Amino acid sequence: VYIDAKHPYSRFWKTLMSAITFRPCVAQDVELAIELIYSSGPAAFNYVFCQQSETQALDFLRRAFLAGDSEFGLQQHIAIERDGVMVGLGAVRFADQQLGFTVTAFKHIWSFYSLFSALPVLFRGLRTERVIPPPQAGAGMLYHVAIGASERGQGLGERLVERLIDQVKGHGFKTVMLDVAASNPRAHVLYKRLGFKDVLTRKGGLKSTFGEVVDHTLMTFSLPA
Repeated sequence: VYIDAKHPYSRFWKTLMSAITFRPCVAQDVELAIELIYSSGPAAFNYVFCQQSETQALDFLRRAFLAGDSEFGLQQHIAIERDGVMVGLGAVRFADQQLGFTVTAFKHIWSFYSLFSALPVLFRGLRTERVIPPPQAGAGMLYHVAIGASERGQGLGERLVERLIDQVKGHGFKTVMLDVAASNPRAHVLYKRLGFKDVLTRKGGLKSTFGEVVDHTLMTFSLPA
């Protein structure tokens, strides 16, 4: 098949003909993985984790990813690869994980920040959960869904979301949840196209020196019986 690189559909066909695979994330993915995780909500990450400098969110996420035992850990994330090259990642979490994740996050924050810096970080994290709450019982929540900037618009996000939905199905649940920021209308359109429906929008308006949490819309997808 001949593909004209200038044709408007050439990038789509390139993706269609490429070898798309999925695998668990590993420690060697850390730099690209953190870039992708951060891109899924940079303003919110900065709001919670930047206390004294703009780099603290990335530094904290890097340490938590390598530690592997929290919602930010490598063990939670799967990578999507095209022709053997990682181009995105995503994760799923469940309600029965939340207590353990919360305790672990507290430990990471206490060890990463000084005493007087840890307290406001914890406070902002708890405030953020009022806008982006943890998953409900009986459902799986998709999060940190991200495709590299140069790889977007080629159907990879759709493939990744479908793979994550399969992960929820594998746990025996029929409901898939996610939160999408008002600042990410492109993702909102993708999720609607895949069958997700808006449930409610929670007001953000949380701001700090380094970031903010905007409005977030809870969306759900019901798996067929």
